[in-house]
Amino acid sequence: MKRIIIPALLLMLMASCGSKKNIYEPPAAEVGHVREMKTGFPGNGLYYALPRTVISVDIEVTRTEKIPGPYATFAERYLGLHDVIERQTLDYEISGVKINSYSEPDPDHVFFVTIPDHQTQNLYIALNEAGMISSVNSPDYKVFPGKSTFESKDMGLLTGDAAFNYFIDTNLMERIDTIIENVLEDTITVQRQTLRRSWVEKSQELRAREVADYILEIREKKFDLISGFQEITYSKEALEFMYSELNKLEDDYLNLFTGITAQKTMRYRFIHTPGIQDGENDRKLLFRFSPEGGISAASDNTGNPVWLHYDRSNTTHLPGQKIMENTLENNLVRKGFHYRIPEYADLTLKVGETTRARARTLVNQFGIVTYLPAMDMEIRFFPETGSIKSIGIQAKEEEEE
Repeated sequence: MKRIIIPALLLMLMASCGSKKNIYEPPAAEVGHVREMKTGFPGNGLYYALPRTVISVDIEVTRTEKIPGPYATFAERYLGLHDVIERQTLDYEISGVKINSYSEPDPDHVFFVTIPDHQTQNLYIALNEAGMISSVNSPDYKVFPGKSTFESKDMGLLTGDAAFNYFIDTNLMERIDTIIENVLEDTITVQRQTLRRSWVEKSQELRAREVADYILEIREKKFDLISGFQEITYSKEALEFMYSELNKLEDDYLNLFTGITAQKTMRYRFIHTPGIQDGENDRKLLFRFSPEGGISAASDNTGNPVWLHYDRSNTTHLPGQKIMENTLENNLVRKGFHYRIPEYADLTLKVGETTRARARTLVNQFGIVTYLPAMDMEIRFFPETGSIKSIGIQAKEEEEE
């Protein structure tokens, strides 16, 4: 068995003198669309599918929540702080966009390979796990799986009370009241004093003043530490550790006045399969987005619409016309393996009228599907697109009678 790629070489071999001659075997397999199969079709064979392109759009949204501290109103009075958070806000921002594509079997292009009984030992077909064709009669075939994908949504909420660390041990304080009584005893007035102890809840201002005093105390300790006032020789590592811990403690208490800004990243994936009939400058509404509410469903009326625009390159338009003409003229010709000629498309993601991302990719269903002659060949396909990677014609040598 040997491969003949160039027709001129085939002619030379057929014209050469010798005891051997090259002849083509009868077609090893005939391939037809499943729609063309008759009910109860008795032929032996297998099914394979051509791939279609699925577009996946990964969106990264940053959720920013600003929470005022419980003592924000006393920040200027006790600490001289002016730029503090005074009201709670929640904002969303699209911080990242990524457009990808992967392949999956196209339910509109599934084919049946009819294998004659006497040819079952001379045909080898390799498919991937999704049923998309990889090679035919290729001795060094490799089956490449389609790109896998998964859908994920990472969401979470941040509550205001859980955002602060409180270090005050108790919210109660002891109050001592002096009660003075004047008692008349034998025409003499005697004054008696009684101390009454009780526990009362601290006021908001008192608690703020205690926290402010503690912040000032922490700053004094930091100054004593770096100035050597403690007259203790610490190692460099010990000083750095103690100073960093004091900084963290100070920041935690300052948050009670300044408030905190918390950010969370949420990731979404939107899947879209372009249709074969889609033309130029078509678009698909994926979802809606607003800075106040984030991502919402496409059917929601709030927020800016987010469109996926795709513009075909139309590189297969003219070949498609020629293939259609030949198909009509040779409708009764036996067909071999079907394959795709894919087409590029420019993808654009727009939030309202603002462009956020662009990509250029092959879209299989924008191309055309045609077929090879029904004859013995060595064929290798690109499983991601269904197009031909390489092809060779096989010829057998037999002894002359």
